[in-house]
Amino acid sequence: MSLRVVALGNSKKEVKRFVHFMKEVYRNYPNFVPPIYSDVVKFIQKGPFNHIGEKQLYLAYRGEKIVARLSVHRNFAHNEHYKTNQGFFGFFEALDDQEATNALFAAGEKWLKERGCSSVMGPMNFAVYDEIGLLVDSFDTDPVLLCTYNPPYYLKLVEGAGFKKEVDWYAFLKGVQIPNFMRLINNRVMKQQGIVVREVRRKDIEKEAAAVKHIFNEAWSENWGNVPFTEEQWQHLVKDLKMILKERLALITEINGVPIGFSISLPDANQAVKKANGRLLPFGLFKILLGMRKIKRVRTTIMGVLKEHRNKGYEIAMIYKTMENGIADGFVESDCSLIVETNKPMITVLEKIGCVRYKTWRVLKKDL
Repeated sequence: MSLRVVALGNSKKEVKRFVHFMKEVYRNYPNFVPPIYSDVVKFIQKGPFNHIGEKQLYLAYRGEKIVARLSVHRNFAHNEHYKTNQGFFGFFEALDDQEATNALFAAGEKWLKERGCSSVMGPMNFAVYDEIGLLVDSFDTDPVLLCTYNPPYYLKLVEGAGFKKEVDWYAFLKGVQIPNFMRLINNRVMKQQGIVVREVRRKDIEKEAAAVKHIFNEAWSENWGNVPFTEEQWQHLVKDLKMILKERLALITEINGVPIGFSISLPDANQAVKKANGRLLPFGLFKILLGMRKIKRVRTTIMGVLKEHRNKGYEIAMIYKTMENGIADGFVESDCSLIVETNKPMITVLEKIGCVRYKTWRVLKKDL
């Protein structure tokens, strides 16, 4: 059948068609966790990215059947921060069709070149702290909260369109065993005068979020691809996380009352969201709420310590308290992700406490 690529507008009808195509892709993938499709439509159409960038959505058709989708975008915040004109792609989904994939990327690359971009990188949906990367292994396990999943053939399709590896991101898995050296370090840290490792206070969430944002922006400033959050992006993130935040798994370290570090772990809501099959109504929300009571895994999403306080045991103390609280609350494992491959100090800490690397996502790049 004839192949054609269609550029979409930003109407709800068009974005909905773009989003719902993924149902066809994952029909026979039992480990896939369907997102709440209405939330994805809203995020693409009206989310914070629309105020810091520009995007173009594409669908590839064979006859009247959709066989692939792609977004390309420019992130003005990223390009201003790095003094560049980098193009990005995201939201890639496709049947195993190399010709359609190539045509889709050709259309997207043309759009980016018209705007002066010399390369394209992704997948990023849309920014570095949104969902990113192409899963390249561990296809027989469910994705955790806010992490991507895709069929095994995607790497072949994207490389076939001319892309090469830029950087990998890892996930590590930790069971309930707490090494004795962690107890020793924790005890030593907690004996220091003025040191407190406390749980986040939900009733003061705005104040707590501001403290975490300050630490995050400094602690992650040297991480690969980091772009400081805009206030709108940060508030969007806080709003989403607040719904599933468990105070006993979200910690702030203070010295004499001043926050210097934080660690945020969240119940892996994907275990509950999967039961909703992408819909909140009529019964999806009920299934999610019921499923949230049965979750046994957490995802440790972000941790940061101000530079002058690193390598003094505070990271270990927060991990130790998270594990103690998590075990007491019935959780049996923690997924620690995403960790960029260039963050050697964090990888060393995770391996030392007994974490096992079990997943890899890849960001790829192509010169235009």
